[in-house]
Parts: sequence; structure tokens; C-alpha cells
Amino acid sequence: MNWLQSFIQQAEIRHAFKEASVGIEREGHRITPEGQLALTPHPKKVDGSTSSFYIQRDFAESQLELVTPPVYSADHVMEWLQAIHEVAIESLTENERIWPYSMPPALPADDLIEVADLEDPAAVDYRDYLVEVYGKKLQMISGIHYNMQISPAFIQLVHEEAKKVDGNSQSLKDFQSDFYLRLSRNFLRYQWILVYLFGAAPIADDSFFRVPSDKFDHPVRSIRNSRLGYINKDDVTFTYDNLEDYVTQLEANVTEGRLIAEKEFYSNVRLRGANKARSLLNKGIEYLEFRLLDIQPDAAYGIKATDIDFMKYFILYLVWSCKDANMTDVHYGIDLKTKVAEEETFQKTQAIDEGLAILQDMQDMLVAIEADQSVIETTQLMVERMKDPALTPAGQMMTTMKDIDGYLEAGRQFAEEVYESAWAKPYALGGFEDMELSTQILMFDAIQEGYQMAILDRNDQMLRLKYKNHKEIVKNANITSKDPYIGHYVMENKVVTKALLAEHGIHVPKSLEFNQFDEAMKVAALYQDKAFVIKPKSTNMGIGISIFKKGATADEFKAALDIAFKEDHTVLIEDFAFGTEYRFYVQEGEVLSIVNRVGANVIGDGQSTVEDLVADKNKDPKRGRDHRSPLEIIQLGDIEVNTLKQQGFTPTDVVPEGQQVILRENSNISTGGDSIEVLADMHDSYKEIAVKMAAVLGVNITGLDLMIEDIHQPASADNYALIEANFNPMMMMHIYPAMGEGKRITKDLLSFLFPEKTKFTGGK
Repeated sequence: MNWLQSFIQQAEIRHAFKEASVGIEREGHRITPEGQLALTPHPKKVDGSTSSFYIQRDFAESQLELVTPPVYSADHVMEWLQAIHEVAIESLTENERIWPYSMPPALPADDLIEVADLEDPAAVDYRDYLVEVYGKKLQMISGIHYNMQISPAFIQLVHEEAKKVDGNSQSLKDFQSDFYLRLSRNFLRYQWILVYLFGAAPIADDSFFRVPSDKFDHPVRSIRNSRLGYINKDDVTFTYDNLEDYVTQLEANVTEGRLIAEKEFYSNVRLRGANKARSLLNKGIEYLEFRLLDIQPDAAYGIKATDIDFMKYFILYLVWSCKDANMTDVHYGIDLKTKVAEEETFQKTQAIDEGLAILQDMQDMLVAIEADQSVIETTQLMVERMKDPALTPAGQMMTTMKDIDGYLEAGRQFAEEVYESAWAKPYALGGFEDMELSTQILMFDAIQEGYQMAILDRNDQMLRLKYKNHKEIVKNANITSKDPYIGHYVMENKVVTKALLAEHGIHVPKSLEFNQFDEAMKVAALYQDKAFVIKPKSTNMGIGISIFKKGATADEFKAALDIAFKEDHTVLIEDFAFGTEYRFYVQEGEVLSIVNRVGANVIGDGQSTVEDLVADKNKDPKRGRDHRSPLEIIQLGDIEVNTLKQQGFTPTDVVPEGQQVILRENSNISTGGDSIEVLADMHDSYKEIAVKMAAVLGVNITGLDLMIEDIHQPASADNYALIEANFNPMMMMHIYPAMGEGKRITKDLLSFLFPEKTKFTGGK
């Protein structure tokens, strides 16, 4: 055991050692439902600019590149991968899918394969150069790029310990670069193990091969990692001995014409931290990109969480190990990688003894650092895979697919399964379904529109969006810096809201204010035969509100007060405004959407009780809880029971066929209501009033609830009334109404926050 291994086993060091961050890039071609390469342009719904963060293009116009941010657990990587895949799939045209394998589908003639239509002419020129030097077919191979940063805190701790142990006098930057160079050399020496364990490109359609003689006479492990894959010409020189020589040789390859650009250097390890290699000398190496993984044929998003974890700990093992490969070892490892990639699929690998020894050593490390049991179990599965080639991805593919026809059909079918899964809940964002739905929709649009995004607080629904150097924080999908802090309190306080609006000639219902239960009960007799509403003074989304259209008995009055006083110390008793209730969504001086909300209700069938009808209606997949579905689950609580009582029903009564029974007089979607989009039908005078209301309240974003007698007639002093102004108004009922065309107001919000943002949809 070396000093580093002893050092890592200390509890606090062990934790830092395991805290690596990982980001994944997954490439994949767009295909038609029939499994043919898509010849259509990059989807216009997706921002195709070079600044687009999550959905990019690789070599070909058909070749998507889906990129996750760096995160600290495999599960979080998978959440991002799922989300980005779903956005990509739901953005495709012509019902296209994503090809699930590294080797491409059947390819058309070269002149039909378009290089990526990018906004940067230099990027297009580079791809044209690749066509001339390597041909189009090679560039059509796809894969997984695994980006990993060892914890900077861990490297700093090792640096400090190295000073004590062996007198290392390097700066932290230089020490870190040498640390990553040693890791790179070790990886290149032992990369063959990953090619064996994860090789998933045993065969390819005949259309992939430039000449018939290129085709292997047997299924292999990974064509992508074979001599037919990404390999530079023999005259390209390189070294990972030290950073200065690495930079010097790479630059010489470019200046002397062996490479056209540094990025043409096809190594399975790329040093990351700067756009140009020479800048690494000043900045240091920050992380590594490992570029050899094939797309896993049974993974919906190209790779599984267990694969991500194994790869992470394999890389950490190369840090832990006593091994320090030199460049002779590196060249041996590259040659061995190619040989293993070209081995017959079901043949035991020539390097099995070394592979088993490495995996055993890795298992010992996992025990020493107290790795999760799941990683230990995965590594044992890899031991079994090393012993039995039939258990490898390539082996499993050839067992089930048999030949190229089976391969192509299996790819088409799996692409179809992933497509159907993505569309199962188009209103939700897979990976983040625990978050509030409007936030999910905003995240979907941010991914599609190319913004960079960070989840600052998942439970609090707080995001940071970034475009170039412009950052905005958004909470609950529409609470932003564009609205003043006081606006929240103005709209929360219904007395203040009504007073301000009344000062400007806007009609609001009259109300009485009480902060004592007994005092409020004294006026109950005044409302026996009068339509009225009892609500908390400070409320949002209809919470604590009871509505009586025909007056109320003393008991009903008392029950409503109980409900309201549970939500606030002060309660309003307000005249009921007749008409139909409409929610106006106002943003930046414009009404973007108007919905008619119908309160929670059921329609009888002559056989079922109210309870049964509610249970049946709640089976609608669009209904859910906590604002994570377009419609909310209908409850049967105190308010609903009181509303039923006014209509002569109890929850256990059978409802006559065709009769509608109201469960909530207030029509909030958050309490089980339905929404109907009516923006186009609403008289402009009401839109003007709504815009004026927002201006009076001093807010840019609000949801205004108006009672209107006839939306086709112009507004007058007595045919409408504001009943509530809402901060953080619900967005989903406008985006996914029960009836009518939804309004994608989340995209309007992004444009409001980032007016300078441009979108590239193709130059041809």
C-alpha cells in the first residue's frame, strides 16, 4: 500500500475522494419511424445556435448531441439525461426518433448526408475538412463522452500531504495538472477493460463500410474502438508525460499540417479546462473527458446509472492504484484496446488475466473506501462479465439480434419504445417530476431554447437561468426580479388590493373585515338571504374561501368562518359578484391568456354516488397533486361537503343521470377545477382593465380573477368585478387548458427575462 492509499482511507479524505462530479454527452442520430436516417433539418423548436447548452449537433445535421451539466451522483446525471432526451424527442418533427446504437442505421448515399448546418462558418468548414480526410461514414458513429472532475478539495488535500511526504514543491495548479496526466496515462493503458465491458458495436450495416474489405468477417466487440473507428494517421505524435510537451506536440501537429485543429486529435482522453491547449499551461487541467464508451443498447438514454457509477469508480481506482504508466505503456494500451475491440464477440479476451486482476484490485479499493454496496455489486457483475463474453453488451446483442436485419429492427423498436415513453406525459419533465409542474414546463422550455440552468433549491422550486453573461433567478416559475418585493404583500392583502384598485375606478365588491370570530358571527343574520363570500384577508389560489350564492344558515356561516380563520387572523365577508369567473394572466403590460375556470364538479350517471364519481374523475392521468399535473385531484373535505349540502347532497348520495353537482363554488384549478381558454373571445375592454390593474398594483406578472356577466359586451361600471389578484399565478392551466388552445406563457417569460436572446434555426 502506498502513502496515497493510506491517506485516502482516512474518513474525511475518503469522503472527498468519492465526491467527483460527472457530466455526460450522448450522441445519437434522428431517424424516421421506419428506422431510416432522418434527412430533415435540425428541429426548429430547438435553438440551434452554438451557445445552446443542452441540445447540440455533432458532425451531421441528423446527429444530436445531448449534454448534461456536471453533477455529483449517477442518479442526478440520469435525471438530466432523461429530461434532455424528452425535450429533444418532443421537439422532433415528422414523428422522428433517436437511434439507440453507436453504429448508425442504414446510411443513404453520401451526397444525401448533410453536415451540421451551424451558424459558425468555421465549424461547418471543419466538418467539410473531416469529410475530405476521413469520409462521412466514420463521422456517423455515435457514442458517450464521460466528463469527470476529481474533487478539487481532494486534490488540494493530496497536494498538501505530498509536500509533507515527499517534499513536493509544485504549485497546486501544476500538481493538479500532473495528477490528471498520470490519471490519463493510466486510463489509456487500461482502457481496453472498458472497451471489453461496455463494447456495444459488434456489427454495422453494409452501407457504413467504405469498401467491402473493411467489413470484419466476424462480429466484434466495438467497431467504434477498432481500426475503423476514430484513429488519427500514424504521423500524428503526442505525449502525456508532462503538460508542456503535450501542448508543444499538439501544436506542432497543427502547424506542420498533420492536423487541421487541436480538436482533430482523436484520443480517448481529452484534457479539459481551456479552449486551446496552450491555455492549459496558465489555467491548469480542470477535468478529463473520456471518449470511448459505446451507447448501451438497452439503456433508454444511452447509459445507465450503474454504468456511470462503475465508470466513476474505475477512474478513481486509477488514481488509487500504485500504477504510473509511462508513454510506452500508453502506446501498448492503445494497441491492446484496438485488439480487444476487434476480438470475436463470444471469444474470451486475450487479456482476461489482467482484467480480472484489475477488477479484484478495484474491489479491494471499494471495500477500503467504504463505497456503496450497489457499486460493489455492480463491480462483481463486471467480474462475471469479464469471465463470460456472452454477458457483455456486444454478446447480448448478438445473442438476441443474430444478424444485421435483427440489429436494425431491434434498433427501430427500441427507439419506438423510448419515443412512446417520452410522450406518455407531455406536460411533465421526466427526471424532475417531483417539482411543481409550472417549474417543470419552464425547465423544458429553457432546455429547448438553449439556456444554461442550475437548480438552486429543488424543494423551493428555485432556478438560475443563464444566457451568455446574463443571469436570472426564478422561483416557482414566475417569481422574478422583475416584480417588486412589495407586490407580493399588496396582492396577498385583499383589503389593500381592493382599496388601491377602487381608487382608480376599478369595480371591486364591498366587504366587511373581522379579526375576531365572535364579532364576525354577529353579522350572520345579514347574510341569510344574500349572496356572499367568506375568505381569509391574505390568501392565494383560493385557499380558505367559501362561497354562498343563496345565503347561508348560521351553522353554514360558522363553518365557513372556521375554515377562513384557519388560514388567517383576519377574515373578509364580501358581497358576491355575479357572472362567470375568468383568470387573466398578465405579463409586462399584456394579457397573454384568459381562462374560464369551472369549479370542481361531477356529473351523475344515475347509479354512482358522489364519492364514486369523484374517484372516477380523479383517474384522469392529467389529474395529480401539488401542481404536478395540469388538473388537480378533487377532494371531499369540509368545503366540498358544505357545498354539497347547499345542493341537498351528501358524499354518499347517488346523483341523477346528467345532473351536474358542484363541489367547489370557487373555480380554482388548485382545488379541482377545469380551465377553458377564451382569450380570443374576450372583449378588449376587459383586457385593458386587467392591464390597468397590474399597473396600479405595480407588478409585471399577476393572475387576476374577474367576474364578468358577458365577455362579448364592453365593460361598464356594473357588469364586472375583480374578486382577487394573485402573485405567482398558476401557469399550467393556461398552457394545458381542459379546452381550447394552450398558451406557452413560459416561453413568454423567458423572452421577458432575456429580451436579447436570439435563436438560430438554420442558415440554409
